[in-house]
Amino acid sequence: MYIQLKTYSKLVFISFVCVLLLGTVFAGDFTPFVGVDSQYDIKRMLVVFFICLSSLGLCFVKEVEFIRVSKVTASFLGIFLSLAILSALYSKHPFWGMLEIANMGLLLCAFLIFTTSIKALNREKFFLGLYLCALLFSIFTFIKYILFLLFSYADAQSFDIHGLISGYANVRFFNQLQVMVIPLLFLPYFCQNLTKFKRFLFIVLSLHWLVLLQTQARGGMLSLILASSLIAFFLSQHTRQQFISIVLKTIMAGVVLWLVFIIAIPHWLMESSNFQLRTTSSGRVDLWLYILTHIPESLWLGFGPMSFTWAEAKPLPHAHPHNLIMQILYEYGAISCVAFTAWCVNRLYSRLDSIQQQTIPGITPIVFAVLSGLICSLFSGVAVMPFAQLALVFLVAILAQFDSCHVYKAALHTRVVLFVSVVLMGSLLFMTYKSDELLSALFPRIWVNGLISY
Repeated sequence: MYIQLKTYSKLVFISFVCVLLLGTVFAGDFTPFVGVDSQYDIKRMLVVFFICLSSLGLCFVKEVEFIRVSKVTASFLGIFLSLAILSALYSKHPFWGMLEIANMGLLLCAFLIFTTSIKALNREKFFLGLYLCALLFSIFTFIKYILFLLFSYADAQSFDIHGLISGYANVRFFNQLQVMVIPLLFLPYFCQNLTKFKRFLFIVLSLHWLVLLQTQARGGMLSLILASSLIAFFLSQHTRQQFISIVLKTIMAGVVLWLVFIIAIPHWLMESSNFQLRTTSSGRVDLWLYILTHIPESLWLGFGPMSFTWAEAKPLPHAHPHNLIMQILYEYGAISCVAFTAWCVNRLYSRLDSIQQQTIPGITPIVFAVLSGLICSLFSGVAVMPFAQLALVFLVAILAQFDSCHVYKAALHTRVVLFVSVVLMGSLLFMTYKSDELLSALFPRIWVNGLISY
């Protein structure tokens, strides 16, 4: 029995939203229900299950068209994956290196599924659904946030940066999603069919800034400010003024809310303030200097994918260096790092030029989200955490629709091969769940293993 591609596409996005909500807003209830002891691990499981089910669904679609990427992108992927495999095979941990590549393969399959699904939908309706999902995610999160804040007031109990956001092993995992969700909330300012939703934006965006300040997400705030500044530079004068105005107004409103509800009221009720100005890099600079010091030992191919997890004598026990470029440099080598950086700059410049030429309506918030996510990856583990990975792939898939790219019909055997490949790569990931070899890695990479108490 076959289904229409448009029906399949709607099911993919409904499933995507359900997976996102189950692994975040409702993770506290869902994780114990399925017998998993880590809110981080359940996110990885949900991502793998989502990609497996979506690839299985493709086998029952009547006609499927896969995107044909540009020659530049195809060449980059071929070079990057070839070097990654070589790096893994010559590393001290070839199995874990190939496991990391398998996870990358799953994300590439997710990209293929997303691009196929997005292409089948009406663009205006898709942007409406995208905006409503970002709004729904924000509203659900803030309802729980406000309730936890009120409970803290009622019990006169202080809270730390992790105390008001639930559903995440670490609040930074939420901040990584925030930097990509907040730009999507600007869709009504750039899509004519969404202008009626503008009235909801001010308070939602202000609450996001409140949470960023309360959780002391310096990397998240810096990413959003830098990305919005770059976006504003490429906008027309009139649009730039409106964009800068709403950004500054929501930041100021967020600061006021933070001063009142996070600083003043807790100080009055508990005679203490939760605010501590952090002026250090939290060890990030030490990790980056460690990489620059040791990379000459294996400059061209790096030490192998996921090798930073077991890097010897590193200054902190983190499984990743909190910087995507440094991570690629250390694990994949200088050639892959230069190729990846050049490809990203080339693609982003092309998108920013589209904003300046005003050739593609609605592209600005998507570019804003991708740019913000990539900048945040220079300070945080956006490229490592399961939901942040999938969200970034989803946004890149949206941008791919704006290319004048070609498509080709995917025969049934092609889709079956895709499904079998996804199952094999997903099974490889699940084989390593709670592996003893991960006991020495005290911070998340593929799995947490429940070893950390945040």
